Amino acid sequence: MKNQCTKCFRSLGVESRAKLFKFIEHNKESNVTQLTKHLGLKQPTISYHLKEMSESGLISKRISGKEVFYSISSKCPHDGESCIVSN
Repeated sequence: MKNQCTKCFRSLGVESRAKLFKFIEHNKESNVTQLTKHLGLKQPTISYHLKEMSESGLISKRISGKEVFYSISSKCPHDGESCIVSN
């Protein structure tokens, strides 16, 4: 495992992010409104966690009109192979 992969594990070490990850994984794709309703956190907090998860490579985003949908990344951003956290 490459040293950069520790960013993924650090990101999931935050309880709220781990919950976000599980919800997105279960639903295949989610937007901020769905995540806010499910977790009961405020929109800026959700957006912050999504930004951190996106920067670590855990999640991908798809823009559709004014909405942004998040899904679990299928490939490790650090080595291009299947990611240990997305299998």
